[in-house]
Amino acid sequence: MASAQDVLNAVNGVNSRLDGVNTRIDGSNSKLDGIGTKVDAVNARLDDIKNKLDLVAQALGKVDQTLNWGFGQLITIGNYTNLALSENAKQNDTIICILEHISKNTCQLLNEAHLQTGMQAVIRDNTTQLAELYAVTHAEAALIREREEALKKQIERCCPPETPVPPCDYAPCQAPGRIEEPPKVDPRPPRGGNNPPIN
Repeated sequence: MASAQDVLNAVNGVNSRLDGVNTRIDGSNSKLDGIGTKVDAVNARLDDIKNKLDLVAQALGKVDQTLNWGFGQLITIGNYTNLALSENAKQNDTIICILEHISKNTCQLLNEAHLQTGMQAVIRDNTTQLAELYAVTHAEAALIREREEALKKQIERCCPPETPVPPCDYAPCQAPGRIEEPPKVDPRPPRGGNNPPIN
């Protein structure tokens, strides 16, 4: 059986070993404290970087909002421009149609006037000659003719003869309707919040 001295020596040995362990633990703790200080410094730098990245993200958000607003404005104006060009093309078609009517009718009138002028000159000469010959040779018939002309004028006052249908029957070309007013766009980009509505 072990003596009390042996037990005391054993306990002292355990204590000395525990002291050695404590010393090593204290040394490790001081090393860990140095590492902790470095970790804190790294964390501080990371927090600084995160704050700066948050500012960059906010700035990018504003740029994105401004670009979306600007593209929306451009799309609205572009759509109106396309509509205006389409309406302009329809109006040009109408103008061309009307000019074709005018040119065709003008050409026909010129041809007809040329023919009629020659015929009217011949008719005038022949009628004058016949009227003079007839009045000299048939004085009685000339008087009858004058009376019949007077009666004819009285009848025409009561029942005028039918007016001949004019040769030109104008058919107007189809004209497009008026284009709507251009959309109102805000010349100022948004300053934050939601994008402004596009009119």
